[in-house]
Amino acid sequence: MLLGAVDSSIIQSDAVVAIDVLRSSTTILTALANGAASVIPAASTDEALTMGERFKAVVGGEVNSVKPPMFQLGNSPLEYVWERIRGKTVVLYTSSGTRLLRFLMAVSKRVLVGAVVNVSPLVEHLEKAGFDRVTIITAGKIGSPALEDSYCAGLIVKNLPWRKCDRNAEIVMKIAELNVDVVKKSLHALELVKLGLEKDVEYSLTPDTIMVVAAADPFKGCIRLP
Repeated sequence: MLLGAVDSSIIQSDAVVAIDVLRSSTTILTALANGAASVIPAASTDEALTMGERFKAVVGGEVNSVKPPMFQLGNSPLEYVWERIRGKTVVLYTSSGTRLLRFLMAVSKRVLVGAVVNVSPLVEHLEKAGFDRVTIITAGKIGSPALEDSYCAGLIVKNLPWRKCDRNAEIVMKIAELNVDVVKKSLHALELVKLGLEKDVEYSLTPDTIMVVAAADPFKGCIRLP
């Protein structure tokens, strides 16, 4: 069990868990739980719009936490309701999370999406799969570590059986002992609250509201339910 940087460990691992709690991972999981056929992570706003037109998909996401004018939806998981997305393909672009997913999908054997909202089903899936080596990669906020992502990683690590883990994994297990009210005061969380998105923060930091596991389909370039 490793909590790694983006390095050779992700190639050697049996599975990589990508985490972007606020809000990319949470939005992807919510969309799939509410009936989206798949979610395609985009690397740029232009690419998102191009793929949206090509696949006749719902285009969603954010730039600096705000929905671009040409997008149909933002990056609030609360927007991805059954009535809007059931049976549809969603193309999602976000500042950190989707770009990380695109990279991991190109180099990793298996990529799973992790968030606070699906900690228990994800842990159960990893246990049943019996992977020997799992790496957790946190997206952070445009390249900087994010408290909420480390907190989520810690929740996953401390609930998995493992023979050994690295120093970073030990650190995030300590972070996971924090009261969630402390995590809600993280830099990114406070930025979202200032934008009037406190409901997104509350939802994204509530454990096990979505009992699904989502994995990358590298051949189709999308995330879907197994």
